[in-house]
Amino acid sequence: MFNIGLRETLRDILHRYHQLGDRKFRDLDLRKADLHGARLAEADFRKANFKKANLSQTDLSHINGYKVNLAETNLRQAFLGKAVLYEASLERANAYRATLVGADLNRANVRDANLSHANLESARLEGADLTHANLYWANLRHADLHQAKLNGANLTGAKFCQTRMPDGTVRNDHC
Repeated sequence: MFNIGLRETLRDILHRYHQLGDRKFRDLDLRKADLHGARLAEADFRKANFKKANLSQTDLSHINGYKVNLAETNLRQAFLGKAVLYEASLERANAYRATLVGADLNRANVRDANLSHANLESARLEGADLTHANLYWANLRHADLHQAKLNGANLTGAKFCQTRMPDGTVRNDHC
């Protein structure tokens, strides 16, 4: 254990624990936390609650975020490459220009989320609920959207190449 300075932020504390090798942050309540720019790759955030937190420009690559709550979270330009977000909630999250390359979003709730200009290349979104999600200019190349709900989703300018669509067909508009 170590002493916590009076001016040390939650971001500093999590970062220090992470650097010391403690990456188990399961079930933590981090609602409204400001973790802007933190480096928390490969951490275990299963069932953690980040509702309304600021995770902009945060490195969350390779995290285990099974059933994590990221509802209404600021994920602007966050890096979530290869993150496991199975059954996670990203409802009304702002993931503008976020990187989710190879992320597992199977059965995730992504309703009303802003994923405009996000990179979802090779992401797995099977059975995800993307109802009314903003996917304006999103990269969906090689993504798997089988059985995903896209009702009312904004797909204007979205990039498709070998993208498996909800009905099982493959879309190749931008190969």
